[in-house]
Amino acid sequence: MGATKAKAEGGALRRAVFSALLLGLSATAVAAADNLRTVIELPPEVRTQFLEHMRTHMTSLDNVIQLIADGKLKEAGVLARSEMAIGQGSGLGRHMPREFREMGFEFHRAADDFARVTDEMVEPFDAQGWQKVVASLGKITMRCNGCHVAFRVK
Repeated sequence: MGATKAKAEGGALRRAVFSALLLGLSATAVAAADNLRTVIELPPEVRTQFLEHMRTHMTSLDNVIQLIADGKLKEAGVLARSEMAIGQGSGLGRHMPREFREMGFEFHRAADDFARVTDEMVEPFDAQGWQKVVASLGKITMRCNGCHVAFRVK
């Protein structure tokens, strides 16, 4: 019994070390890639408003994910539509390059599509429905990641 516990603890330690190593490598890759991102220079007041708006999107996305985890798919869709979907922009796009605006529209469309998927869900939610929801959520996060990989504000 003691050997089993030691083996389990050793496996947990190896996983923790491996995870820390991956995290360190990821941080290094991100720092190196930072020089490759397009810099968007904004006036200070616009930058502050823009960053606040992006943080609001992140909070909304976190709340959507928590609602999904709680099995509240319909509520997750309502929140995505009200906080992240088309028409929820603040007009900051006029300060951004065309490519950034296009990516922003894709983010808002993905949130709208996610809301539509949750609208179509019928309780009880089956495995196929869950797969659609998670795939649709992935399209939102893919848009977030794509923008963050391509751009940075200054």
